[in-house]
Parts: sequence; C-alpha cells; structure tokens
Amino acid sequence: MRILDQRPPGRFQSMLAAALLLACARLSAADLDISVVDSAGHPVAGVVLVAEPQFTLPQPKHAAARTAIMDQKQKQFVPNVLIVQTGTGVDFPNSDQIEHQVYSFSPTKPFQLSLYAGHKYPPIVFDKAGLVVVGCNIHDQMIGYIFVTDSPYYGRSDASGHWSQHDLPVGNYRITAWHPRMQEAGGNPLQQSLAVADGAAANSVFKLTKPLRPSSEHGGDQRWVDY
Repeated sequence: MRILDQRPPGRFQSMLAAALLLACARLSAADLDISVVDSAGHPVAGVVLVAEPQFTLPQPKHAAARTAIMDQKQKQFVPNVLIVQTGTGVDFPNSDQIEHQVYSFSPTKPFQLSLYAGHKYPPIVFDKAGLVVVGCNIHDQMIGYIFVTDSPYYGRSDASGHWSQHDLPVGNYRITAWHPRMQEAGGNPLQQSLAVADGAAANSVFKLTKPLRPSSEHGGDQRWVDY
C-alpha cells in the first residue's frame, strides 16, 4: 500500500525551494586568505585588510545597529587602530583617572568631545568611508586611527601575517592593506584586485618593500603592541 504525503503542497514546495536556495548559496561562496610579509618574507602583524566587493551586495531589510569602542587608558587610545563598517557608532569612554578632550579634524568625520572623564557622550556614528585620525587636545601623544569602510569584510593580519574570511559571495574584490606606520611609496594603502570563484579558496600576498616605522607608543613598552 502506498502512503501519500499528507503535507499541503504549498508548504512542501516552499521547503524544497528554501533547501535549493541554501544549496546554491553554499556553492556560490568561497574562502579568502590574505598574507602580509616584509621584504625578507617575514610575517607582518596588525595590518588593516579590507576586501571590497566590486559588485552590489544585497542589503538586509533590518540592519542591526553596530557599536564599537575606542577606550582611553594610560593616555593612549585602546585599540590604537579600529576598523568599522560605515554606519557604525563608536563609543569613546575615558577609563583614565584624568580628563581627556577627544577630537578629529579628518574630513571623513570631524568632531570634538569637550573635556571629560568616565562615560559622558553617546557613540559617534561614522557614516562615510575613509580614514579618521583621532587625537586629544590635552595630551598630544594620544593618536588613534579609525578606518571606516563600506565593506563588511575586514580585519587585521595576525601574528603569522594572515587574515582569513569565510563564505564570501563570488565575484571580483579590491583588497586594501594599510597600517599607520606603513612607509610604502606614495604613502597610500596597497591594493590588489582578486577574483573569488565558486567553491574555491582565493589567496593573495602583500609584500612590503620597507619595514613599518618603529612605534613610539609607551616608549616601546611591549605590553601595548597588540592594541
């Protein structure tokens, strides 16, 4: 005796369509691995890496509000370099026992937070892609960097000089590498074009021609290198 499927046809077809879409999405994704090395082939850590799609990404119907934090500790911005996607709010709490006055004159996002301690101001929304250099009017040695990108695919190279991103949509990407102490010709970020294909791993290497400038933060105190 044959047992018939008692589920409503409409529901069954919807489930089948959803499964097919999920399978297609898995086939149309790939992994990306970027390496940064110096002229001798040694890994370079802490480099900002961004993969910018050269095609239009679907926009979520209800994008969740994003917030990042750039704290102030021992007269330094922590982290010293922050990467955020366009539209992200950045909080600037002051964890020091002294007051700071945070500001930026960068065209991407000029702003000023009057002298304060603790947690006084709401997050500042960074609504334009570009580099924002942040300082303190009271302590000139305090300098931070906020790298704002339209792309959702970004990170920093780890101790092995690598940054990986999984399940990227297939297509062409522009890969950008930047560091505040980079000394490459022209002073501009390094860029490469890279095609990401179905189910394939895409790899690329940035080779710096000059070493990063020595860090002046905390007199070279190694406890702060990772910030």
